[in-house]
Amino acid sequence: MFVLALPNFTQVFAIECDASGVGIGAVLSQERRPVAYFNEKLSDARRKYSTYDKEFYAIIKALEHWRHYLAYGEFILHSDHEALKFILGEHKLNSRHAKWVEYLQSFHFVIHHKSRKLNKGADALSRRYLLLSTLGSKVLGFEIIKELYKTDKDFQELFEKCSSHPQGAFHLDEGFLFEGRRLCISRSGITELLIQEVYERDLACHFRVDKTWLMLKEHYFWQKMTKNVKHFIKRCSTSN
Repeated sequence: MFVLALPNFTQVFAIECDASGVGIGAVLSQERRPVAYFNEKLSDARRKYSTYDKEFYAIIKALEHWRHYLAYGEFILHSDHEALKFILGEHKLNSRHAKWVEYLQSFHFVIHHKSRKLNKGADALSRRYLLLSTLGSKVLGFEIIKELYKTDKDFQELFEKCSSHPQGAFHLDEGFLFEGRRLCISRSGITELLIQEVYERDLACHFRVDKTWLMLKEHYFWQKMTKNVKHFIKRCSTSN
């Protein structure tokens, strides 16, 4: 289970931010221990942002979210986008960047570049934590996934091995099996329930099957289930 540290205002706060094609995530920490997590699903307009702008937007939203922690002292800002190290030194800014830079100037911080390989706080930990928290609140009986691994043809052996130590990209987190930052889903009725309960409302099932599949694949991992998952998405879209 994830244990969050209590904030200590005598210590320096640090923020790690990350952006993907569909959302942003951030971790607030002290002494390398997480204090809080934040994420946001990007709107259609913001999904069209450049990588630079998505990373920049992630920083702004994280600072807004945790302003009550950060407004009164210096903190460290970690980002895996090298260009963001120089944002405050830019002279020719478009209106969006100018607004964001003006907001940044109300804080006292230093920017540390952190490669994506090392930026596991925001890029992996926060996404796994937030993914499990979201699904736990939306999918009835979500905890049963842990038990399904034990008898699943695709994941039984991996699950047993990962109980001792990670197997390549596969590892356990809170008893759930992950492939990288993607949650492993077994061959069971939970697949249809998962897509229907979590994504039917968010995506309204009106995207093309391939686009919806790509969005699902960013967060979940199936073994030999591509055709079955796509079939359900297609069936869902034609029934709405």
